[in-house]
Amino acid sequence: MKKRIGIQMIAAAAAVLAVTSCAKKNADSAKAEGKDVKTVYAVTGGMPRPFTYVNEKNELVGENIELIQAIFSRLPQYKLVIEKTDFSSIFAGLDSDRYQIGVNNFVQTESRKEKYLFSDPIFRNRYVIVVNPGKITLDSIEDFSQLSGKTCVGDAAANVTTSVKEYNDANPDKQIKIQYTEADLISQLQDIEAGKYDFLIIDKPMYGVYNEQYHFNLKPLEVSDTVSKQIMGEPYSYLIISKGNEQLVQDINKGLAEVIKDGTSKTICEKYFGEDYTPEAQQ
Repeated sequence: MKKRIGIQMIAAAAAVLAVTSCAKKNADSAKAEGKDVKTVYAVTGGMPRPFTYVNEKNELVGENIELIQAIFSRLPQYKLVIEKTDFSSIFAGLDSDRYQIGVNNFVQTESRKEKYLFSDPIFRNRYVIVVNPGKITLDSIEDFSQLSGKTCVGDAAANVTTSVKEYNDANPDKQIKIQYTEADLISQLQDIEAGKYDFLIIDKPMYGVYNEQYHFNLKPLEVSDTVSKQIMGEPYSYLIISKGNEQLVQDINKGLAEVIKDGTSKTICEKYFGEDYTPEAQQ
């Protein structure tokens, strides 16, 4: 097992180096041919890990970050600049076109589709509801009503927290309490472990990474298809692009299809999650 993981890490590192080298060669090639190179600004909140985060070298890294870098290494007509801001400021930056791309494992919602453009799917999501087994003894969640009277913790802008609010709006007699927080997910999980809150909703692959490192005394509950649709509508996440950048969307999708087809996306997923969550390439 250790040998296999070591080989995967070496392969992942080689892929990242190849992406960097390819991006430089493409940019140099575009300049040599006299083509205009357009600067595109992407923005991330820098969490949750391992989708996007700042490492010990103060570098912005993560599965989403390396994936978008790989995509743009195939697009020599663009220079990609990635900036970090507060999660709540991402949408304001997209609205003003200060940023053209939001990269934070975003899911589609009806309200977002009215305001923004979306790339093809970049990641296959799967969620679990993480509970303190001493407070919630269920084995799975078939309907949000099973959690009525319990307290959910989460970021106010996150789609998982929004899904609980939407459930509450539709079920005033079976409310779930919501505690909004800007604390990172590690702190939220620790608070559930300590009994401060009852549950949170989290990407299953992300929880697996965190639990492997911190060994929480928590229980991840599988959710039914009904609850899964309430949480995310569909099992994918995307890059969000500001309106008026339709050509950019087409170009991103072209680069995305290439990194899916050549296995780069698979390599990046396995580096951060130990398994592949790459969606099928769009036709």
